[in-house]
Amino acid sequence: MLHSIISYELHGTFYIMSAILIQLVLSPIFIYKEQQRQFLFALILIVLIVFYWKYEDIDPLIYSLHLFPICLTAVILFARFVPAFMTWICFNIGCMFVLNYYWQPALISSAVLLLGGYFLRNAANLHNLKIKLAFASGMLIVYEVLYALLAPYIRSHISLYVIYTTLFSFISLWLITYLLFYVKRHEVHKQRLVALEKDRMLGQLAATISHEVRNPLTTTRGFLQLLEQKDLSIHDHKRYVELALSGVDQANTIINDYLNYAKPSTGLHEQLDIKEELEAMQRFVTPFATDHQVVIDISHENEDPLYILGESKKLRQCLMNLVKNAIESMPNGGKISLRTCKLPNAVQISITDTGVGMSKTQLNSLGRPFYTTKEQGTGLGLVVVMSIIKMMNGKISFSSNLNQGTQCSILFHQK
Repeated sequence: MLHSIISYELHGTFYIMSAILIQLVLSPIFIYKEQQRQFLFALILIVLIVFYWKYEDIDPLIYSLHLFPICLTAVILFARFVPAFMTWICFNIGCMFVLNYYWQPALISSAVLLLGGYFLRNAANLHNLKIKLAFASGMLIVYEVLYALLAPYIRSHISLYVIYTTLFSFISLWLITYLLFYVKRHEVHKQRLVALEKDRMLGQLAATISHEVRNPLTTTRGFLQLLEQKDLSIHDHKRYVELALSGVDQANTIINDYLNYAKPSTGLHEQLDIKEELEAMQRFVTPFATDHQVVIDISHENEDPLYILGESKKLRQCLMNLVKNAIESMPNGGKISLRTCKLPNAVQISITDTGVGMSKTQLNSLGRPFYTTKEQGTGLGLVVVMSIIKMMNGKISFSSNLNQGTQCSILFHQK
């Protein structure tokens, strides 16, 4: 007899524990959707109970005195009233139509439990394990006593089977309450960590932007003050104006990088020919490359046009950013090779330079906000590039070795 009771109750308890585990796995998907997360545990539990009805050899007494009150109590304590009401309906359907076994005591007892949980919901939501266990135990006692008073066959046949079933129900309820309490605590901690990470990133971003913008503005202010000198030569006047404008341009570049990083994409896509975009980019970047004694060579594996979906302005911005990074990695001049090729359902662009290269540590840090290998960089440019490439259904990767140059590969998937 004892072996049978333990077997039945373990089956029921493992179904509930499975629901807890599935909830723990799925919760991160709904981390920003609090209302959906409230229903998650109840929905998982209901689905598993349907499987329980179909595939388990159900003992009606175990179902009514063990599984039903434990599940309902758990949902009342750790979810809101509507999920608890859904659970109550589901289990009573099971009593009426699946088991068809003295469903009236279960219906009335569970209704009292549901109403009691509704009126005491604020007190039961306290984040204290001992209070949760006390509430759970009290609710189970109320249910079991009411069920016994409403079920004549229980009162007239009090046996070790009923006593053992009730005893193990309390043990199972304490275990489930303990597990759910720490699952919920884990979710709360995760939400706090996400909020703290957002605050940290915002603070770091504000500090970086303010610092980077202040430097060129301070320089510009200094040169503007120098322009007030009466005995200033025409040559010095022109040079100070150029330096002041350079400081303003630098501040404007930093602000544009921030805006591109912060604002979402418009989502407007058009058909673009990669070859035309590369040629347009080359016209703009050639003067900068010539100043740094860098030669840009573009070649195509196929003569046919290579089409992708994207935004021309943003794609050119990405290509120019990557090519400028490659140019700046070659202080003594060098060569940049741009290659395109057609792959099955994809178009690939390779950008290879003969620059100083990067170490493995630097390579692994690429794409992290505020990380940069340049003295005047903000670390946002490459983040913007990677974000735009991803938005265009693409993927970017880098390979490099110190003093051996860097290769950047961009793969655009075609739908």
